[in-house]
Amino acid sequence: MRALHAVVVGALIGLAVLAAGCGGAIPSADGGPATLKLDGRYLVDAQGHSVYLFEKDEDGESYCSDACAAVWPPLETSTAPQAGAGVQGGALGMIKRDDGDMQVTYHGHPLYYYAADASTPDRTKGEDIEQFGADWYLVSAQGDPVEKSDSGSKSNSGSGGGSGGGGGGY
Repeated sequence: MRALHAVVVGALIGLAVLAAGCGGAIPSADGGPATLKLDGRYLVDAQGHSVYLFEKDEDGESYCSDACAAVWPPLETSTAPQAGAGVQGGALGMIKRDDGDMQVTYHGHPLYYYAADASTPDRTKGEDIEQFGADWYLVSAQGDPVEKSDSGSKSNSGSGGGSGGGGGGY
């Protein structure tokens, strides 16, 4: 019994360390100010991190929580989001998530980061993939999904050109 207890405690400590190490790698507004700008054909935050929309979301409501939100962290803020170059200020908004946090929206779409992009600006590994029951897309200046073929040379997905599942197993 003691051996099992030690294994379980060790596993929990390992997961906590892993989560803490990954937490800094995933971009987050941490509830602070959120500014969006246009980077070529898709929206990014002020530091150049790509943001995505989830096609399952509807009527300004997020359907990504728990495990989904761990892979696709919501772009959260505690203040009104700001429009940078190429972004329509009137299209920015916020919704209240089930956990009480405020998430940035653009043209009614809740916005997310992708954990596999980590903290690397201009990375678009979440581009045009299906996870958690629907497709994920970069967001155009008009608030529309940017199809993979539409994003041109800005993509840095490293996927070798295949559309695949893009990080399956989640």
